[in-house]
Amino acid sequence: MEGNAESPLEVFLFQGILKADKMDLIVQKCTEIGVRRIIPFVSEFSVVDIKRANIDKKVERWKKISEEACKQSGRNIIPEIFVPVSFEETIEKAMECDLAIIPYEKEEKKRLKEVLKDVEDAKKIGIFIGPEGGFSQKEIEKAINNGIVPVTLGPRILRAETAAIAVSAIVMYQLGDMG
Repeated sequence: MEGNAESPLEVFLFQGILKADKMDLIVQKCTEIGVRRIIPFVSEFSVVDIKRANIDKKVERWKKISEEACKQSGRNIIPEIFVPVSFEETIEKAMECDLAIIPYEKEEKKRLKEVLKDVEDAKKIGIFIGPEGGFSQKEIEKAINNGIVPVTLGPRILRAETAAIAVSAIVMYQLGDMG
């Protein structure tokens, strides 16, 4: 596929699984932005029951959406899309990253853009976005205790589907070739 040169920056989106149309939108837009991995996960407040959701078909649909978005946006790299995992497994996968962040509405001090300025040479960035119900306090504590940096996005609380797209775009803009 011909298209633009890809950034050496690798953004991994750890996305709390959302209802079908919202996940489809995230897969499409994050592919267009240049996210390299999309790792859906189930957390304490997830509303989607993956045991009853025919998940294999959903993952195949997400892969097709990603391939089409890649063609439409001129991207050379189709993101790797994982079968949903547990929140604990995402913590393990985040250890591959130079920096992993978790936007958290109770975090007031660490603004996303300021944290990114401190790691301009990072090549693998993990972004944790919760499901519609957000994260439990226990999950936030587990993430922080494992080195995942809580950040604030400011006073506005974004919807689950727009948070993934916005944070991915900010990271790509500030650290990738979009900047």
